[in-house]
Amino acid sequence: MNLVPLEHRAAGHDGPMQSNDGAIFAKPAVQAELDFYNNILSQYHGSGAEIDEFEEPGSRLIHWMPRFFGKLASNDPGAGDDNVYIVLDNALHGFKKPSILDIKLGSILYDETASPEKVERMKKVSNETTSGSLGFRICGMKIIKQGDFELGIDGLNEDEVLDKDQDGFITFNKFFGRKLTDSTVSKGLELFFKKNDLPSKIQDQLIETFLIRLKLLYNCMLSEEVRIISGSLFFVFENDIDRWEELQYNDHIIDIFEYLSNDGDESGDEDEDEPSKKNLSTLKFIDFAHAKMTPGESYDENLVKGIDNLINIVEKF
Repeated sequence: MNLVPLEHRAAGHDGPMQSNDGAIFAKPAVQAELDFYNNILSQYHGSGAEIDEFEEPGSRLIHWMPRFFGKLASNDPGAGDDNVYIVLDNALHGFKKPSILDIKLGSILYDETASPEKVERMKKVSNETTSGSLGFRICGMKIIKQGDFELGIDGLNEDEVLDKDQDGFITFNKFFGRKLTDSTVSKGLELFFKKNDLPSKIQDQLIETFLIRLKLLYNCMLSEEVRIISGSLFFVFENDIDRWEELQYNDHIIDIFEYLSNDGDESGDEDEDEPSKKNLSTLKFIDFAHAKMTPGESYDENLVKGIDNLINIVEKF
């Protein structure tokens, strides 16, 4: 498989790649993340158990995760553990002009493997940002460039937090989210949903769709016995109005095909008519390098707090 640099990104470390056709996403592998995907798949499929096609969409964590194809050996020195990439479905595939939002969940940003120096550094980040107070932080954002852009958020300097000129998009760096406060984070989120050329009717539809997703995810996480440190919610929506019209404004709440077929098949073959490629927006739970199964330990309060506060803010738009 030939890999090229990822076309669109909003946050994260260097190294993400995609297949030539954009259908596949690959990033340097961390063994803990590979293990988590495999454990979630094993838990979902069970030992020879059949997939329940009639279970409530969005009721399981796997419903929100990118489709997992396994790992790919690489000679690239930038590859991860044992020179391999983790290979996933690219959530951006099929979008022509995507707006992207990456939100890191949790107030605790380190696990038991972190060095004392990293623990102190991550505690400082949490204490000084909305990670500590709200349980989430905007980690990165990319929106369509719209005329003469003005940020208009108190306490933020445009030169420090964004890049205005990047292929028709405005990209917000990690300092954007770190400088937002409890009182200004709603304005930061509002930029994502409303600073575009889409009609207000579509903007309202997107807000309602993402609210439904967040509420489904919240309920889902109440029944998942996992611990996920520094996991992220990955929001995407289409800015190309022609594609909205082509798909008759129909937007799937959950990518049903993906989780029913999430069997780790590494072939990467995709049917052009798959609903997952006809979404006008999507919400994915990503980044599991510091995640583990914790049977018998109930849900992850560190995650649920952030999702709940996100819901409360977006409901007011």
